[in-house]
Order: sequence, then structure tokens, then C-alpha cells
Amino acid sequence: MGAVDLVKILTRIAKALDTVTGAVVLGLLAVMLITTSAGVFWRYALNSALSWSEELGRYLLVWISFLGAAMATYRGAHIGISAFVNLLPRKSRVWIARTVDAIIIVFVAAILLNGITILPQMSIRVAPTLMVRMDIAYSVIPVSAGIILFHLLVRLIAGFKETSG
Repeated sequence: MGAVDLVKILTRIAKALDTVTGAVVLGLLAVMLITTSAGVFWRYALNSALSWSEELGRYLLVWISFLGAAMATYRGAHIGISAFVNLLPRKSRVWIARTVDAIIIVFVAAILLNGITILPQMSIRVAPTLMVRMDIAYSVIPVSAGIILFHLLVRLIAGFKETSG
């Protein structure tokens, strides 16, 4: 198997991972919409608040945000200031993009390791109204960091292959 084949396989995996991540985000968004709407309905129409809907909505929003960051990484949709970079020659822009990706890889790897480290500490805590272990809510940190790291590494590998081959 050559380097081109490896890049193609990694690119396909990244695309499939983004598709699955998008489906999970869509599902979580639907659950959040339903539970938040139910909470509003119960509170204002029935004059009796659901004790768990706000907390569930909060955790779902965190999961949606973190997984959305992973999707934005794959799609290259994160906010960037490119006015200065766009004035540079193509070779310089490519070099800067790779350097930025490498810096982000180090940062995301630190988030991944710290996210894994914090999970055992969170497993002894319980959410007040949902009564589920907090490591479930916090597990989105290493999950999303792992996805982001994978997407960045694929982009870096594909970029090097593109310019060297």
C-alpha cells in the first residue's frame, strides 16, 4: 500500500467520521429541542416545571458544541484572520497553515490527555436532577478532542503528500 492509498483511506475515514458526528449532533439537537420545548410547555401551560429538562438541555448543548467544533475542524470552518496571510505567496500560506495546524495539534492533544485524566474524578460525581454520573457529560472532552486530532492529522498528512508527491 502506497502513501497515496493511505491518504485516500484516511480521507474516507475522516469523511465517514464527520458524517457520523453530524448525525449524532442532529440527534442530540432533536432531543434538546423536544426536552426544552416540553420544559417550556410544562412550566407555562401546565404551571408545573420539569425538574430535569433544563439540566439535560445544558449537557446536550455542551455535547453539541464540542462535537460541532470537531465538524468545523473537518470542514475548515473555524474562524480565522486571513487578511494578512492571503497577501503572502502560496508557498508561505501553505507553510503557515501547516504550522498553525501543528500548534493546534499540540493544544488539542493536551486537551485530550487532560480530558481522559479528569474522567475518573468525574465518575464519582452525580448530576443533581438527572442522577447520572458526570463522567458521561465530561466524556465529550476527550471524544471531541480525539476527533479533532484525527481530522488535523489527516489534513496535515494529506497536505504533505500533496506538495511532496
